[in-house]
Amino acid sequence: MKKVLSNQLVLLGFALFIIFTILSMRQNSNKILNQDQNLQSIDQKNQTIRKEISDLESKITMATSDFSKEKRLRDELLLQKSGEYVVLLEGIEESDPEVISETVDEKSPWEKWRAVLW
Repeated sequence: MKKVLSNQLVLLGFALFIIFTILSMRQNSNKILNQDQNLQSIDQKNQTIRKEISDLESKITMATSDFSKEKRLRDELLLQKSGEYVVLLEGIEESDPEVISETVDEKSPWEKWRAVLW
């Protein structure tokens, strides 16, 4: 047994085996760290997607609720319940800038306050 361990070729082979094992373990640890980082990034994406899904589900439930259906019927179709009156208010068209500029007062806020107070 002592002769086998004292042989330089056996010692060289044993040393190479240990070096190869150490390098292999080091590469495996680097792969594990990279996979852990990838897993964390995938986890974060998963959480954001789950949050988006829950937000969309809540919007769907709100849109299909009786309250939103009734609101849509009242606002868009101008339907009413029995005994209610619908009042339509005519507003200024937003596409006509001349009408809007005529209604805007050219006074500064300080001048407006001065006119109100004195």
